[in-house]
Amino acid sequence: MRCPQSWLLLFAIALAAGCATTRTTAPGVVGVNREQTMLVSSGEVDRSAAKAYQETLRDAKGSNLLNRDPREVERVRRIAARLIPATAAFRSDAPGWNWEVNVVTSRELNAWCMPGGKIAVYSGLIEQLQLTDDELAAVMAHEIAHALREHGREKAGQAAGVNAAAAIGGALLGAYFGIDSG
Repeated sequence: MRCPQSWLLLFAIALAAGCATTRTTAPGVVGVNREQTMLVSSGEVDRSAAKAYQETLRDAKGSNLLNRDPREVERVRRIAARLIPATAAFRSDAPGWNWEVNVVTSRELNAWCMPGGKIAVYSGLIEQLQLTDDELAAVMAHEIAHALREHGREKAGQAAGVNAAAAIGGALLGAYFGIDSG
């Protein structure tokens, strides 16, 4: 094996060894004891999510689509205020996240919660479906659960792993066949 291939193999082994499996929520609390492989740090994902959230808010505000109906905003924030303390049952750190809750005026039937507690609810979900507070809370809790379980971080890690594997595989194939990957 030539030197570049040896380094690539060592890099692949180090990358695989560095993959940490973790439990993102307390075991047994919800009857789910699932381990996840995380390749990206929680802090990195939280910073990226906060930046994307601020960009989303800036774009919505620039289009006069952010928090246009004060009653809807108050309602969504009141529901979130009821849900956020309950997150401690799943993650002790979650109630201390820098939670943000906003309503985007859109006919889209959507809501989401980014890592670190950045929530957006689209007005179409509320207005078109005529949701009760309990129904809206169920939708929001579902989205919050994605953040609590760090599904965004898990997907970012999977993408990073696929990209790294493709780069390593390409470099190995290139080296084997004598093709310059550049």
